[in-house]
Amino acid sequence: MKALLIESPGDSEVVDLETPVPGKGQTLVKVLACGICGTDYKIFSGETNANYPVVPGHEIAGVVEKSDAFEKGQMVVIDPNRSCGECSFCRKGMPQFCENLQATGVTEPGGFAEYVLVENSQVYPLKNVPVERAVFAEPLSCVLEGVKMVKHGFFDRILIVGAGSIGVIFGLVFKKIFPGAEIVLSEKDEKRAEFVTQTFELRVDEPKGEYDLAVECSGTAEGFKVCFDHVGKGGTLLQFSVIAKNRTIDISPFEIYRKEMKILGSYLNPFTMKEAVKIIESGEFLFEKLVTDRLDLNGVREYLSSHKKALMKGIFAP
Repeated sequence: MKALLIESPGDSEVVDLETPVPGKGQTLVKVLACGICGTDYKIFSGETNANYPVVPGHEIAGVVEKSDAFEKGQMVVIDPNRSCGECSFCRKGMPQFCENLQATGVTEPGGFAEYVLVENSQVYPLKNVPVERAVFAEPLSCVLEGVKMVKHGFFDRILIVGAGSIGVIFGLVFKKIFPGAEIVLSEKDEKRAEFVTQTFELRVDEPKGEYDLAVECSGTAEGFKVCFDHVGKGGTLLQFSVIAKNRTIDISPFEIYRKEMKILGSYLNPFTMKEAVKIIESGEFLFEKLVTDRLDLNGVREYLSSHKKALMKGIFAP
């Protein structure tokens, strides 16, 4: 099978690999689509943790090719994260911190390939929906973890820094669960801002004043600073995106104290994949409108190696 292999940070090629053979408790999935995530760029550049060499890609939608648990041809999405269930964190109900965590596309071969092998526990069947929507199941599941952290708060004003696909998903979900709240997305790319405004009827504007909730979705330290500077008294900052592990920023502890500011981090997607699948199936949010770039493996390699970004969302679609 064809696959995109990152040998080491900055070194990648499209290669021929043996198609995996599923064993007991495993499912071989034929990849129909795999989203390009900011994490994939950071894996390529060595700015986040991964086991090299690695086939990246963790936002996977496909159909069952061979399995001892699911019928061939069944449409499925994949939860890339697999915890052990036995370590102290798993036993405390925090599988995202599992001491033996494995992740498809990070520690194990991922979805930028014709086929991907996963454990049955990672497979979530879903009704036939457009594959361009199905591919958002994993990103949505991560967003839902962030939403879970803040959804019981009261927010008049919400700032989302970064109007990429994740920022838009947050905006759409917040619009649903916080009716009447003022929701502003901040985005430097004028073409992206125009697309979001016209396609999703979300407000994209410069941050003004203080906000009850600020969510960092840009993947930059500068984006975190914007959020920090615009959180109001009693407000919350949610760090969602993956910022390069070697980046730091100066912030004022006095401001955290003075404002009684809450700073939260949202990591992975514990126990949210099933809810994401239900939302995807409902059709309430037409996430497929976010797909602006469809690429083959060479196209994905070009995007990662040149750090080229899609207008909104790029996907590998064989």
